[in-house]
Parts: sequence; C-alpha cells; structure tokens
Amino acid sequence: MLAFLPGFRPGLVHSMFSSISSRIIAATIVLVVICSGSFLLLSMKEHEAIYKDTVIGHLEALSGNLAEDLVPILGDEDAPLELATKLLDLEVYEHVKYALVFDDKGQLVQRYLAPAFMREAHPGQKLPSFDLDDVSPGVQIIKGELVAYRPIGDLAYTLGYLLIVNEYQEPLGQSNMALVVSSLPIALSILVVMIALTVTLNWHLLSPLTQLARFTNSIDSSSNYHLRVECQGDDEVSNLGKNINAMLSRIEAQSDKNQEYTDALEQQQRALKKLANYDTLTNLPNRKFLMEALRIDLARSKRKQTNLMILFLDLDNFKGINDSLGHEAGDALLIRVSKLITKQLREGDVLARLGGDEFLVLLNDIEDQVVSLGIKVAERIISVLEDPIMLGEWEVQTGVSIGIADAISSDYDPETIIRNADMAMYQAKESGRNTYALFQQELQAQTMRKMVIANSLGKAIQDSEFCVNYHVKVGLNGRVNGLEALIRWPSSAHGMISPAEFIPVAEHSGKITAISRWVLQRVFSDSAEIFAITSEPLVVSINLSAYDIKDPNFIEFIRDQIVMHKVSASNFEFEITESAYLDNFDEAIEFIRQLREMGFSIALDDFGTGYSSLSYLTQLAIDTLKVDQKFVRVMEQSPRDRMIIEAIISLAHRLELNVCAEGVETAQQMDFLAEQGVHQLQGYYFSKPCPLDDMANCIMDLHRSRKLAIH
Repeated sequence: MLAFLPGFRPGLVHSMFSSISSRIIAATIVLVVICSGSFLLLSMKEHEAIYKDTVIGHLEALSGNLAEDLVPILGDEDAPLELATKLLDLEVYEHVKYALVFDDKGQLVQRYLAPAFMREAHPGQKLPSFDLDDVSPGVQIIKGELVAYRPIGDLAYTLGYLLIVNEYQEPLGQSNMALVVSSLPIALSILVVMIALTVTLNWHLLSPLTQLARFTNSIDSSSNYHLRVECQGDDEVSNLGKNINAMLSRIEAQSDKNQEYTDALEQQQRALKKLANYDTLTNLPNRKFLMEALRIDLARSKRKQTNLMILFLDLDNFKGINDSLGHEAGDALLIRVSKLITKQLREGDVLARLGGDEFLVLLNDIEDQVVSLGIKVAERIISVLEDPIMLGEWEVQTGVSIGIADAISSDYDPETIIRNADMAMYQAKESGRNTYALFQQELQAQTMRKMVIANSLGKAIQDSEFCVNYHVKVGLNGRVNGLEALIRWPSSAHGMISPAEFIPVAEHSGKITAISRWVLQRVFSDSAEIFAITSEPLVVSINLSAYDIKDPNFIEFIRDQIVMHKVSASNFEFEITESAYLDNFDEAIEFIRQLREMGFSIALDDFGTGYSSLSYLTQLAIDTLKVDQKFVRVMEQSPRDRMIIEAIISLAHRLELNVCAEGVETAQQMDFLAEQGVHQLQGYYFSKPCPLDDMANCIMDLHRSRKLAIH
C-alpha cells in the first residue's frame, strides 16, 4: 500500500518509523483501532439486547400457541400419540433443543427431542430435571439457555404444563460473529485510509525535520563540528537549524579549550586515585588498598596451599605524646615511625596505616618458617622503636605493641586474620606493652568469653545478680575506720565472675554507669546496717569510673539517692582513678566540686600508675591519696619502689592530704607504711572483702587480733 504513495522511497521507511512521524502514525493507528473496536463493541452489545428481546418474543409466542393447541389433546384418550405428533411441529424451529409436557400433577407425559440434540447427546445421557415449583411462568434464562414455561388451559382449570428449552449462547455467538464479519471490511478500509493519509501528511510536513535529524546524526557519527545545516524560511524547523548552527559554532570554539582541560583532569584523576588508596600523612597504603591486596594474596595462598602473615602494630604512649606536645608533633612522630618500620621490611612486604597510630604489615610469599619470620620482623620493629626519637627539640620515647596472625589459622579470610592479629595486639598490650604476641585459639576463647559476659550484663543488672562485699580500712590507732564497697557477680549462668573480668567489658559495652548506680543504691540501702556494726566512726568508699564522670545525670542521681535513703554525705567517700580524671580533666574538676558541695570526701585511687603531671594534683580538690598496691607488693624487693612510696606520702603530707595504702599483705609492709605516716592501711593482711552479714564478726576478730597493734 505504501509503495503507491507519492514520493515514497523504501529507504526512508526505517527512519520514518523511528522518528516523530512514526509516533504520530502509531498514535493514529491506535486511536482508529480503539474507536473502531469501541464502536464494534457497542454494536455487539446493542445487537445482543435486540437478539435477546427477539428470541424471547418468538419463544413466548411459540410456547403460547403450542400450549393452546395442546388443550384439546390433553383431554383426549389418544393423548400420547397426538401429543407426540403435535410436538413434532417443533422440528421447524432450529434452536429448540427439547420440549416437555406435564400433566396437572406435574408428571411427565410426553417429551420432544430435537434431532440435533439427539445427535450431540451421549448414550445414556438424561434430560435435565426440572422442579416445576422453582420455574416461573414465562420465558427465563436458566444455565445459559432460554426456558419457556406455560400452563396448558385456564388458570382456574389447568390441564398440564408445557416447558420448551431453546439454545441461547451458541446462536448468540454465531450472530455476533456474523456481525463482526460483516463489519470487518469496513473497519479495515477505514484503517488503511487513515494510515495512508497519516503517512502522506507526515512525509510532506515533517520532511524538513527528518533532514535535520539526518544532519545531526552525521555530526554525531563524524564529530565534525565544521558542518552546517542549510536553513531557508522562518518556520520552526528553520529556526531550529539556525540555532543548531550557532551551537556548533560555540562547540567548535570550545573544542580547543576542552582539550586543554583533558590533561588537567587526567592528572587530577591520578591524584584522586592515590588519595583513595594512600594515606595523605605518611604516603603509605591505606586500609582500602591493604584490604584489596590482602584479599588477592590470601586467595593466591589458599590456591597454592602456602601461608602468609600479618603484623598488627599499635604505638604505645602515642596519645600522651599527642596531647602533651600537640598534633603536629604527633603527625611528625607517625611519619618518622613509618619510615623506621619500612626499613625493617623485606622488598615486596606491605606496610599500611589503618588510621590513628595503628599500622599493619603484610608479609607474603612465605614458603616455610612463617612464625619465625613474623617474630624476627616484629623483634626488629620493636628494637628500632626502643631508641628515643627526636621531634624538633623534643626527645620522645615511644614503643609498639604487635599482634601476629597467619593465614592458615585464620582460614584465609581477610576479616578473620585482621581480627586475630588485633586480638593478639591487645594481648601484647596487656602483657606490658612494647612487645609482641602470637594469635592463639585461646585468644578466640577469651574474646568469646567477653562476648558472653557482655550479653549477660544487661540481664544481670535487671535481675540484680550482683552483690557487694566490704573491705576494711585500718587506722594507725589500731581501729577499723573505713570500708570500701567492692562489687561481686555470682552469675546464675556462668558462676562467679571477677570484677577484673566484667568491669572492662561493662565499660566497653556502655553498661558501667548502670552498674555504678546499682552499687550506689545498694551501699546507701546498707548504710543503716553498716553504721550499726561498730561504734567507731566509719567512712564507706564507693568507686566511680570515668564514664560516671561523663554522665551529666549522675550528680542528680546521687542527690535523689541521698534523699531517698536519708543518708549523710559526710559518711561516704568516692574513689576516682588517676586515669579517670586525666581523660576528662575539666569535667572531673566540676564533678568533684559538686560532690564536695554535697559533703562527700574524694580519694584519688591508683596514684602514680598513670602519666599524670603533679601540676594536675594541685588543681584537684581531693582529700585522700591512695598508694597503689603495685608499689606496696614489691617495695621489700625494690628500693626504688620504696622511694616512690616515700615520695608520694611526703607529697601528700605537704599538700595536707590523707594517705591510704592498699595491698598490705605482710607485717613488714604494715610497719614500713606506718613509719612513713600513712593514715589508713588496707589489704589481705587484715581481712579479705566479706559480705555485710559477716562484717560484724570480721571486725570483732580483727580487733581481737594482734594485727592491729600498730604504733
């Protein structure tokens, strides 16, 4: 059909139907099809209604006439034969399937089966049964068929009943099909005419636009911005062509500038790639680069069934150097350390900075003696960092804790091997720092133990599984003058768990403040019983953590507990560790000030074990210094530790502070400390921590013993 259109060229078919014109043609066809289909559908609906009315009318007339003809027959003796003869008149009606005649009692007396129905019926097939009580007089549709039901005779004297079943759906479908067949040529003719008109109009009206599209395609394929489109006229397409020419002129002018920018962008891309994979401070590979390299090396080692090792490094005392000398000095230290470590590695080994003061060394291509090589590299790194490092005019002393893990024990998994090395590094720190530790399965068990404790802490707090033991403090007068409240956890699921085990887990999991509040409530509730044990004046000490100092609501909680339990603040003392106030110095000063305003006394615990400056000590409003048990335990073997104890006690006397020495386990320790002028002694030499129920007997036994025969 399209071949006969004026100006038609076959080569334009594809371009025409892939452009705006194709959309117009498609929209026109769809519109015509929808309109034609809608018109045909409406015609079929109207046809069905007319057909239904016509068939019902004919069936009503047929059933009525036949019922009248059957009146004299039903009263005759030869009724069956005459009925059968009369019902044969229905053969002329093509769509009548069968007819049934009932007597006045509803009993079937005669039936008629159309020949077509008899041919279609299967052997033994029975006619549908009808309950005349459910059938209404007249014509109705039952199960897709027209059923005419008429009484024979008058309503006052009914001789019987006539029921005629006429096909409905199949004749209706045939009639609809005939309607469609008769209408289809007209619809197709209209569709063809509309398509031809649309194609012709599009060809004449959109030809300039097609040429313009062809021109832009040629520019796109050749990237030749010197080309120009020929534009004539003032219509929209001509104006569009002029605008395209102007745009091409601007593109051509910018082409040279774009080339200049290309080299700069490539250089920036290289810089960004380096920034994404390397640390900006040390120029070492970063975590992202290392993880990619580690995955590749682990996959190769697993395929070849070889091994590799990583060293997880964490600088010791970096935070103290960074805080005291400033971040610039800290950055200079990291740069210097990275260069020193690099010199201790083999060619091909990878040193990466994970962040902060953490580094990771990847030792690959190891055929045998993997543990030996890892230890040798770790020892070389530790040795080179033992010497002081000059940062400008400052000489700083640092060290490194190293965790070592290998690929085989980590199942060649990158996350697992790093986690194992990290656990080993923390083991090295706990072993005294500036050393190394090899990952062992026991570390995994310890980590799992910590996870179990962390998961059980919440329920333990909720169910009050904890208890408080009290440790006596003895004055130089030989009398018990203080108690320290110590928390214990007799877990119902895991047995007795030491505070040294669950307190660090509670601090790491954020539950330490809840535990501190529980202890405070328990001690305050025990206060009446505590002070009734002895007539001697007692001060009960309660330990606080750095997290309690950071809690903005903890002071108000203490005030509420004082009111609730009706206790006097002067009977209690809060012990704060040296590291707790160093981590939050300004907050600690304000926290201690508010406690002292309420009447509490303050003890500085573990003094001398941290990195505090004596200038901090003059700024803290405290009442007591506690000499850490680490010094007390070794003072008999270490003259230096005895000198440190003497210096601490002398400093406390000059600052008019009380001194409490903890960890006293022998009479010699007690005598030495008493001679130095401590005010309180605490340790297993006098008593172990005991429950409140046993405290009275504990103090009584202690007063009777000779252990209190101090000066």
